[in-house]
Amino acid sequence: MPEIVLVGDVHEGMNFGFKIDPETGISERAMDLHRNFSLAAKYAIERESPLFIILGDLFDRTHVSPAFRELVRKDVVEPLQEKNIEIWILAGNHDQPRSAARSTSLDDFRGYPNVQVFRDPTTRTVEINSKKVGFLIIPYLHPEQIVQRVKEKLGEDVPREQMYEVARRMWKNWMASKAKELEADFKILLGHFYVEGAKISSTTHMEILPDEFAFVKEMIPNEIDITVFGHIHLHQVLSKDPLMIYTGAPERIDWGEREDDKGFVSIDTFTKKWDFIKLDARPMIRIAVDVTDSENPTQDVLDMIPSDIKEAMIRLEITTKEGVRARIDENAVSQKLKDCFYYGVSWKEEKTEKIGLVEFTLDPLQLFRDFVSLNYDDHPRKDEILDEGEDILREVLG
Repeated sequence: MPEIVLVGDVHEGMNFGFKIDPETGISERAMDLHRNFSLAAKYAIERESPLFIILGDLFDRTHVSPAFRELVRKDVVEPLQEKNIEIWILAGNHDQPRSAARSTSLDDFRGYPNVQVFRDPTTRTVEINSKKVGFLIIPYLHPEQIVQRVKEKLGEDVPREQMYEVARRMWKNWMASKAKELEADFKILLGHFYVEGAKISSTTHMEILPDEFAFVKEMIPNEIDITVFGHIHLHQVLSKDPLMIYTGAPERIDWGEREDDKGFVSIDTFTKKWDFIKLDARPMIRIAVDVTDSENPTQDVLDMIPSDIKEAMIRLEITTKEGVRARIDENAVSQKLKDCFYYGVSWKEEKTEKIGLVEFTLDPLQLFRDFVSLNYDDHPRKDEILDEGEDILREVLG
């Protein structure tokens, strides 16, 4: 039976500062994200899906470079169009502007007859395999947009601490009303929001924004058969009654996703059953080594690095005490890591307490090192910041 294909949080246009193609300016890592997105489109074509839905954050920003828009057009939009597969694109928190009047890279695809871009809540009904399927569609709205809608609806100011609770009641009433109005055999809610209780993966890449509006399960109307959300990158079944799922991202984006299966979701509208279609994702390996009391710190580090790392991204975190780092052969470590896809090394030096006078210095390089140590000691790219900053200072200082 024909299936609806749903994919979320692609993040085309995401910047990576390594393995960059000099001709296109695109990182090979960014192509990982695009490759899995293209595989979801290929699956839809092979299964003759009537509908391909992107649940927000197709792009990593409201405006991305033409190179990424061309990749989406060439490998996803036009191949789907050739097979008469309709494409729905919901705006997400990354590609939804805060002003409704502003255009975005999403709008570039409005000219295709098979593409609909949704930036405002709405409903749709389509016929698939002789059955009517109804959709409630709720793209992402930024906190200030939520607040503004509450003010416009009530015509008065509501205290900030009560604003979101009022908004939840408004959303709940709107969804309940629209769900009842839908004349359909199968009803699906689509959205791009955080739902309370969802597991979050992010360690560096922001999924949930400060003061973000959150849905709660009690808001979902009883008439809805299945709710599918984008926004959270971990694939998960949030609730079975009502049935609520996150597709997750089709490729690993953040280190917090390193053990998460990646893929997309398909729904059989005839049986009303859904499936998670798993895709191969770039391996991400975090290696933490403590050589504080090691007699042979170089060997201890080398022993912790797996032998099969060819396609993997490696994050090597080395904890030492003051003075031990100089005893580690960094060239040997680099040689052991040379065959992996990409690696980064971070150092955490446990400083011994010093008693006596603190030397005062105006040496710019030392001041910069002290600043980085104070503010970025746990940053995974601390050493890159140090190296780049020192190079810039030396160039400026002559």
